[in-house]
Amino acid sequence: MDGKGGVRGLGRRLKFKKRYLQMILEGRKRSTIRLGRLVLRDRLLTIVGDGKPIALARVDEVTYKKVRELTDEDARVDGFRGLIDLFRELRRIYGDFSLEDDVTIIRFTVLRRLDNEGQDLARLPGRGGSRGSH
Repeated sequence: MDGKGGVRGLGRRLKFKKRYLQMILEGRKRSTIRLGRLVLRDRLLTIVGDGKPIALARVDEVTYKKVRELTDEDARVDGFRGLIDLFRELRRIYGDFSLEDDVTIIRFTVLRRLDNEGQDLARLPGRGGSRGSH
């Protein structure tokens, strides 16, 4: 990666902007695409938004790609309509990046909400215990 992040370790917290939290809790956002190469230290993470723990999540898969290798499916699982929307958001967060830059795709499953301590996702209205998609 050309000066954009390099290899970094990721602790036990995965931070998200407030606008993505509801999508995560509803299962419409099941991944996150981060610029750089992130190495996870743990498969269980706390999803944090607005400085507060929101949910406990299990990391299901970590994939490394170049920006140019990202697909519309990667963007959709990340909660976007397609690559154009994803690239706009990446530019807003990181500024300029190259098609040759590395990205880390972290796919996850929310195990438990922490904003309503003790409430299991399977018991949320409209969830029926199934999984829902950055």
